[in-house]
Amino acid sequence: MKNIMKLILIFVFIFMVGNCMALELGNNITIEDKVYSSVTGWYGQQEDQEVEPGCIASQIWDLEGFFINNNTLTMVGGYDFKDGHDGMMSGDIFIDTDLNASYGSFNDNTGSGEVIVSNTFGYEYAIQLNFDTFKYTVYQIIDGVTTVSIFHNINQESNPWKYNDGGIIVGQYDFDFYENLTNNDVDGLLGDNHYATSINLSNFLGPDQQFISHFTMECGNDNLMGQGTTTPVPEPASCILLLLGLFSIPFIKKNN
Repeated sequence: MKNIMKLILIFVFIFMVGNCMALELGNNITIEDKVYSSVTGWYGQQEDQEVEPGCIASQIWDLEGFFINNNTLTMVGGYDFKDGHDGMMSGDIFIDTDLNASYGSFNDNTGSGEVIVSNTFGYEYAIQLNFDTFKYTVYQIIDGVTTVSIFHNINQESNPWKYNDGGIIVGQYDFDFYENLTNNDVDGLLGDNHYATSINLSNFLGPDQQFISHFTMECGNDNLMGQGTTTPVPEPASCILLLLGLFSIPFIKKNN
């Protein structure tokens, strides 16, 4: 009996590790960025296979989708979040918890080129991704925070690009990065080659928290928006089942 229990525990451990390492996207929470032209195709209202009007239309610039799986927020794109493209590097992920983020036609087109601005665009958190250490730093956005506008002034609706200064550090945490993903790996998004980055929102957001997420790269060639909710508090029945499982362990050992 002891050997059987050991085998079961080993199997469960391997299963859990395998699930932790696999990319599990969950629900697609991408919302329209409200920036498009009447031209069809790459300047349309869809977010996959689409960039901002007047920008280079290709997979290497495409920001394709935000996904939520429990509290894991994942962004997917043909754009290489880690190494960037043509010298244009990744920005920060911005999180709005009041659901009043300024984007699309309501975005303030402040600045021309890479300019530090006092506009926080309605966001409460900025997440800086360090692809050398694969750790992200969370900043709470308060009065006096400054952000950086995008490099080109033809697509200011993609702002903000990244956090600059003045916030409160909430903490630093690990994140996951994936590359060489197929269409099947990313819920059927098109383009054949994809990248993904995942962060755990529960490190700084509470349960049942509605939010809007935002990301763009240095040139603002594409603008990715999402809207979702963090995982709710576990139901009492689930907690009871977990406690029953824990309490049963000593009895299993005693019977063996």
